[in-house]
Amino acid sequence: MAIEDIVAKIRADAEAEATTILATAQDDAERVVAQATVRAEADAGRTLARENARAVADAETLLANARLAARDAGLTARLALANEALDGAEAALLALPDAEYAALIAVAVADAATGREAISIAPADAKRLSTTLPGALKAAGVDLPMSAEPADAAHGVVLAGGGVRVEVSPAALVAAQREGLLAVADRSLFPREA
Repeated sequence: MAIEDIVAKIRADAEAEATTILATAQDDAERVVAQATVRAEADAGRTLARENARAVADAETLLANARLAARDAGLTARLALANEALDGAEAALLALPDAEYAALIAVAVADAATGREAISIAPADAKRLSTTLPGALKAAGVDLPMSAEPADAAHGVVLAGGGVRVEVSPAALVAAQREGLLAVADRSLFPREA
């Protein structure tokens, strides 16, 4: 064998080995890329599922908050209407004819009095009660002295004495029954469907 044949043989063997190495490297590279692609797709799927679950939870929270806000707004509106109804009840009591108004005050005085108080009339009601209240008190079985001092109340009377001070007025009567009256007003304004 001549040198040229040996060199040709070495060259052919080197080229064959280089082709094998390149093919193996190409196969390894394709396998690594395929594995990386599978891992990346799996990671992307998990990330997408996690973010989708987070978005659904956030949407459910926003919806629940919106429902609560709507419920609160509805309850606030209902309470405002019921309070308006109570204000109307107080106004209706103030609008009673003088004799009926005096009878209402007298009955409430009879319930609140201990017998040691004096009765003062609010300046706003002095004209209407000064003539009608004494007879209404007598009819209600109340025998208390009338004070010459005006009551420090917007309307009605004040019982004072013996360490007691009680306001008897349409506002006080409505306030004393507020919870029950609010429930009645709510049922009247917003009847529940059966």
